[in-house]
Amino acid sequence: MGRPPQRILCLWLPDWALQRRINTQPDLQQCVLLLTESRKQGDFVRYGNQLARRRGMQIGMPISEAQTFAQARDRLVVEEVQPAEDRQALVDIALRCERFSFRIGIEESDTAESILMDVTGIAHFFSGEEALADQLNQAVTSRHYMGHVAIGDTIGAAWAAAHYLAEPNRPVVIPSGEVRPLHALPLPALRLSEPLLRKLLRLGITTIRQVLTLDRASLARRLGHEILTRLDQLTGQFPETITPCHPLPQYRARKTLEEGITHPDAIEQLVSLLLKRILDMLAPKRLGTRHLACRFALENRAVQTLDLRLCETTSDPQHIRELMRIHLEKLRLSSSVIGLEIEALEVAPLGALQEEFLEGMTRDRSHQLSILLNRFSSRLGEQAVVAPSLFPDPIPERSVELVSVTGPSLSTSTLRGSRFHGLDRPTALFLKPRPVEVIASIPDGPPVVLFWKQRRIEIIDCSEPERIETGWWQGEYVCRDYYRVETTNGEWLWVFRRLQDSRWFWHGEWF
Repeated sequence: MGRPPQRILCLWLPDWALQRRINTQPDLQQCVLLLTESRKQGDFVRYGNQLARRRGMQIGMPISEAQTFAQARDRLVVEEVQPAEDRQALVDIALRCERFSFRIGIEESDTAESILMDVTGIAHFFSGEEALADQLNQAVTSRHYMGHVAIGDTIGAAWAAAHYLAEPNRPVVIPSGEVRPLHALPLPALRLSEPLLRKLLRLGITTIRQVLTLDRASLARRLGHEILTRLDQLTGQFPETITPCHPLPQYRARKTLEEGITHPDAIEQLVSLLLKRILDMLAPKRLGTRHLACRFALENRAVQTLDLRLCETTSDPQHIRELMRIHLEKLRLSSSVIGLEIEALEVAPLGALQEEFLEGMTRDRSHQLSILLNRFSSRLGEQAVVAPSLFPDPIPERSVELVSVTGPSLSTSTLRGSRFHGLDRPTALFLKPRPVEVIASIPDGPPVVLFWKQRRIEIIDCSEPERIETGWWQGEYVCRDYYRVETTNGEWLWVFRRLQDSRWFWHGEWF
């Protein structure tokens, strides 16, 4: 049910412009090779091979000065950087890696050196992410390139790990949900612009961990929003997508009729015909879909759309036709149908989303449950069938939301009890905290008696306070002391005191 957590692979090819030339002309490795770029002040060294660096030639050095370091016996080769050719060659390498990913692109940079791959849900085809990274590394090495491979939850995390943690022939896999290994990395790992990087370095800020300790509002005021955007891209709070090297294939079928049709059976037969074409396109690639769009062209020149969303990726024609029939029963067409187009909008490998819905549930039972939920959603509406989904928010009432089981934001992992954080939280959490009156043993101390709606609740036991304090950087300050209390009736309640005004609230209870 739902889609697995996003996983991104980054393949970094250091000094790609140099690697490309040496790979096509191996004899250049024995030369002093310099690649130059032109500026207003003249020509400067942009890249230099190992022999050039051993001679003392450095990046940014004027080419006239660099040439003086060459020895008499050296063969000096000086060429201009060719950004367009380098970029196209990187795209060609990316397209050769398509067996490792269904979405491949290159980083958004004028001097791109990294290939990005969406490897969400496909690691099991390679016996795990470590094996996937090793196989990609071997494929790169076999073509005589040197690459650094890393896998993380986001583009930012994978890019940072590839550039600052991985080494040639030593890929790095950051476990899902882990960001802390990246906190110790230097600031360039955030992909900041050079002017912003220089400002931060002048302030003595050199690592990601130092930035995380600073007030976000102050950072935005003093340095702009770029640094916050890069931080949120690293952690996944701000979405970032891979632009494919070439457009993703479209799975679409259409049919135009000479005469309009209105009879439900004829319309259903037309839908079944095009649906079969779509599934026949997906079957050879072992792909399925969880979102189908049907566009009906009508005689009055109007277009009506029918959307079918599913809980998990499937290619089961009988199940899809049954759900289509339910939606067609509710569809009210304003005129005769003269054409139909069906498109699979969300396509993924079959089995990539087959995680168990609950602990201990077999895969077959999970599949049967998804079929049941699909039927409920089709009959009652997508928003009528919901499930709890966890969100990374320290404020309890915002950490869980009810989302549609067919919606894109629901993840199976959020429905498992084992994935909830280890803190003791009540079985029932109220949508809004309930205001209560309290008698405490001492001022600002733990409660002894609660009053709610003319009900007196005696307390016989109380835990130590748990403080939740957050939101000060967003202008919404939350500061609470939570207590788990036991009543004389054997109830366990979760109450808190709001420290700003010392008011008390009842927020949940254990059953």
